[in-house]
Amino acid sequence: IISALIFALIAVPSSAALKFGTHTKYTLYIGLSDGKTGRQTYDQEEARRIFVNIAGKYVDGYTIYDAEGFWHEGENTFKEKTLVCVIVDASEESVRKIMDEARKIFRQNTILVERGKTESMFYGGN
Repeated sequence: IISALIFALIAVPSSAALKFGTHTKYTLYIGLSDGKTGRQTYDQEEARRIFVNIAGKYVDGYTIYDAEGFWHEGENTFKEKTLVCVIVDASEESVRKIMDEARKIFRQNTILVERGKTESMFYGGN
């Protein structure tokens, strides 16, 4: 019995052993200033609510946070309120649908998107 118990403890991996997997991660940078007028149409709280409604149609989970984007044209520096959205393990098609809707609603000429491989896991404790 003792040897069977020892074998069971060795054979069954501990939940404390971290099991990372390779996943695709997308990070979207969505400016909130109208692409034609340069004016912000939605405040960040309202923009987050709108974006949550868009993204929720296409992916199961994501993280969004507020940021400020900056760019330079000649001697001028511009900044705009920006939503950053991180999505892990969604299809490229779903991400494109999110960007198409967001680009239209927030009147953006473009949305910056990064795509890369990441090692991640959902940790559930010991």
